[in-house]
Amino acid sequence: MPRKKYSRLASFAASVTAIAVLAGCSQASTEKPATSGETREITSEMGKVEVPVEAKRIVALDEPAALNLLSIGITPVAVYDSWSTTVPKQILEDEGIEIHSTSTWYPELEEVAELDPDLIVGSAAEGFAQSAPDYSSVAPLVAGLYAGTGQEIIEAYGEYFDRAEQAEAVAKVLDEMGEANAQAQGAEPKSLSVLMSWAQDNMPLYMDNTNSLHGALASSGFTRPELQDAVPEEGSAFGGWTPFSPEQLPEHDADVLAVAVAAQYNLDGITDLPLYEKLGAVTNDHSVVVDGDLWSGGAAFYTYWVLADLATFADDSFAPGTEKDAADRWAAFIEAAKA
Repeated sequence: MPRKKYSRLASFAASVTAIAVLAGCSQASTEKPATSGETREITSEMGKVEVPVEAKRIVALDEPAALNLLSIGITPVAVYDSWSTTVPKQILEDEGIEIHSTSTWYPELEEVAELDPDLIVGSAAEGFAQSAPDYSSVAPLVAGLYAGTGQEIIEAYGEYFDRAEQAEAVAKVLDEMGEANAQAQGAEPKSLSVLMSWAQDNMPLYMDNTNSLHGALASSGFTRPELQDAVPEEGSAFGGWTPFSPEQLPEHDADVLAVAVAAQYNLDGITDLPLYEKLGAVTNDHSVVVDGDLWSGGAAFYTYWVLADLATFADDSFAPGTEKDAADRWAAFIEAAKA
């Protein structure tokens, strides 16, 4: 969410900086295998592009793009951890993929060129076309769908890479998880509130109706506080997240309160609000911390993670996933898509 993530929070861009410089590449990593030279035309989020039919060196510009590729059986040779995630980065490392940091928010053209890609894939969140370098000058660029449901995103990747069958299998898993969650709730579904706080300014935000994960919550049978179930009057300020004043906190009460926390989304910005302790979800011990990176959407596996968390809310166990669950959840996700 409102970490900028390719300008999802354009106004916060100046505060976001990468902390490491790209490491040098080994000789083996820069040798490009020969391809057939055959191409096909696709339409991604930045228009039509000719892509190699047999791309051998795919470089992913961010973690969700890399996980979307892996979800349909395509392994990039390298990925930038440009969104500073924890669980996604751990999964990519476990898969043996080269992880590169970048000296700027968007990898510099020179950094990407050094990896000698024959195809570049990045998540086209709001502002990507305006702010990112011209990666297409290095290799064909697939600007992957970002602002969609997990099903829509993975089906788009299936079209980009001619992997429709694999993408449909992943989408089916997500559909079935939502249905199972709704059934588990029965005739009296719970209400769910989702909040986070932008750490730098302690800015409280709520997940609004335009958020790509809104559909996952609805398919799982959860109702939402009135404000969170509506499109904001002035539009969604930060890609599906809308600021609210501390006095409005009671309007965001629900049976379950999920507070999204990550490197740039802090817990105290919500729990230290004066009215927090008086919320029904808090007094009933149904206020839980969820992974803010994964609850930001942008990848099919992120939606899977959220649906798995929602299953624990539906059955009253209230045990959302943490970093220690990364390997098991990823393995279960991949296995379910094979069934």
